[in-house]
Amino acid sequence: MSEQALDKAERLEDQDRRQAKMIVLIGFMGAGKTTIGSLVAERLGVPFVDVDVLIEQREHCSVRELFDTRGETYFRELEHETILELLEGSDAVLALGGGAPEHPGTRRALKKVLVVYLQVSYGEALVRISHDSYRPLLNAPDVRTIYERRLPVYQDAAVLRVPTDGRRPQVVAMEIISKVTTPPTVPAGTRSVLVAPVGGAYQVHVGSGLAAHLDALLPPMPEAEQAFVVTDETADAAFGEVERSLERRFPKVTRITVPKGESSKSFERIESIAFELAEGAAHKHDLVVGMGDEPVCDVAGFLAATYNRGMPLALVPTTLLAQVDSAIGGKNAINLPQGRNLVGTIHQPVVVVSDVALAAGNRVGGFRSGLAELVKHALIADESLLEVLYDRAGSILAGELDALSEVAARSAEIKSAIVTADEREHGERAHLHYGHTFAYAIEPLIGGEADRHGEAVALGMMAAAYLARRQGRVGEETVIAHRRALARLGLPVQASFELADLERGWLRDKKYRQGVRFVVLNGIARPESGVAADRRTLELALVDLAGR
Repeated sequence: MSEQALDKAERLEDQDRRQAKMIVLIGFMGAGKTTIGSLVAERLGVPFVDVDVLIEQREHCSVRELFDTRGETYFRELEHETILELLEGSDAVLALGGGAPEHPGTRRALKKVLVVYLQVSYGEALVRISHDSYRPLLNAPDVRTIYERRLPVYQDAAVLRVPTDGRRPQVVAMEIISKVTTPPTVPAGTRSVLVAPVGGAYQVHVGSGLAAHLDALLPPMPEAEQAFVVTDETADAAFGEVERSLERRFPKVTRITVPKGESSKSFERIESIAFELAEGAAHKHDLVVGMGDEPVCDVAGFLAATYNRGMPLALVPTTLLAQVDSAIGGKNAINLPQGRNLVGTIHQPVVVVSDVALAAGNRVGGFRSGLAELVKHALIADESLLEVLYDRAGSILAGELDALSEVAARSAEIKSAIVTADEREHGERAHLHYGHTFAYAIEPLIGGEADRHGEAVALGMMAAAYLARRQGRVGEETVIAHRRALARLGLPVQASFELADLERGWLRDKKYRQGVRFVVLNGIARPESGVAADRRTLELALVDLAGR
């Protein structure tokens, strides 16, 4: 092999190691390998193994006792054999003892996996471990010599080097996760947003022309043989690019087409698609791709969550609504005759590819609804985004790609932060329902087309603003901020409804808790969920919404 070819092969191998899910943490004692490793493993959805703890469990004594009774040489060989065994196993995050990489055989074995060196200064390490009598080398007279001897070993073994001095473990863990989930190359102009809930970390890539690069943006999938692409007619124009892209990674690509709109979100449709997967001999490690509008993302997500008890999922949302909302966070659901989204799961994708050129070319479906979601994210989390939406409204409405990329990426950052902190909606994820309690009751009254949902959300947020004002939570300036942003983007801000009609829609609201509950603001970017309201206050808020 030529030197140039060898160099290329080594670069490709390094790229694969950077995106692997067998991650080995090394570093001196006190670097935080156990704490940080457990956080990384939790977010990547793989097991965590502290090699020292595993040895202690198997030997029924502490590492210090092994050092004292059997000697360091015995322990290092035992440690080496244990590490080799773990490296041959399933994906995991491993925390190695500080001296493990000094073993020549261990260093050779580590060349095949992603090794992260947690850098800690000597002084910081001593402060962190000063009260830890467990460590066998802590009281050795030459601890500094040991530290300095190991530094070049760590440097040589590492693929990634991450400093830890003065940094919280959570921050270090998120840096590692971001680096191992980011593909080695992304198209120019792409903004990548890390989503790292407990159910699995992944990147949301936002930019123009990304659909043709899906293969490069997917994580390594060495056991996958097929890709099944669930689409609707909104994906027709770009499906050829996606198909060619996937064919560079998978021997077989199958398209499964579903009807456009909410009608596809049914048990009957899921059964039909599952039958096609069974006919195609889909295996657990094969890929399901959802490429289309919000219902398609829901259907593909539900299918990936349940078929084979779970399959990898990639999403290529084609509408602005799907790109800024439903494709991020892992929620998916299907409908029943009694209501929308009543049966669902949470199943995180392995990647989301938001090609804003697709959204710009699809401004008759899901675009206005996406605008409403952009305003919602700004209202609950980022007042500066509210100003960007107002200032760039003309460019956004015209489908200018740089404007769409900016606001879609900022919106993804907001939703990512919320989902990462609260995957299962036990806390702040409920804030994403701002305006939606009203909206879900309003939508049947005004029609159910894709962009009528956005109109309902806009009216729902106005109603929520009037409710907050009636409850004394906000002043008129907050109501004006709602009206100003929504109207600027061409969304409705006034309508007349009867409370009795809305109450019928609230009976099956997912936020119902001994009565209907609302998300309201105590100011811009200060949401509160689970808020009750008496009937008279709701009637007055609807009077305000009607402009009476």
